[in-house]
Amino acid sequence: RFVTLDLAGFRSGGLNASLMSDRFTVTQAILRGMLRLFQGFLALGLITGLAGLAVISARTVVERRQQVGMLRAIGMSTGAIAGMFILESSFVALSGILVGTAIGMVNGSELIGAFYTFATDEPLGIPWESILLLAGGTYLFSVAVTAFPAWQATRIYPAEALRYE
Repeated sequence: RFVTLDLAGFRSGGLNASLMSDRFTVTQAILRGMLRLFQGFLALGLITGLAGLAVISARTVVERRQQVGMLRAIGMSTGAIAGMFILESSFVALSGILVGTAIGMVNGSELIGAFYTFATDEPLGIPWESILLLAGGTYLFSVAVTAFPAWQATRIYPAEALRYE
C-alpha cells in the first residue's frame, strides 16, 4: 500500500517541505525556457546573417558593374558570372556557418553539458543530425538570397557597364 503525505500538516508545524517531483518539474521548465531563448537567439542570428549576406551581395554587384561588363565583353558566359558571385557568397556563408557551429558547440557543451551531467550522471551527446540539418539549411538559404543579385549581374550589358560616367 502507498502512503500519501499531507504537506499542509507539515507546513502548519513550521516545516518547509516540497516534493522532489515538483522541484524537478520546475527545473525542467526553467531549462526548457533557457533552451527556447537560445533557439530564439540562434534564429535571430541566422536571419540577420542571411539578410546581411543578401545586402552585401547586392552591393557587390553594383560596385563591380564595370568589371562584370569587361568580363562579358571579353566573352565570359552569364553562367560563369553568376557562379562567380554565388561562389564568393558561399565562401562567406560557409565560413560563418563553420565558425558559428564550432563556437555554438563549445559553448553549448560547457553550459548545457554541465547541467545535463549533473542531472543525469551521463555525458551530453551531440545531436549531429540536427546540427548538419541546420547548417545545410542555412547554406541553402544563403545561396537562395544571393541568387537574385547574381542573376542581376548576368543582366549587365557590356556597352552600358563600360561607358565612363
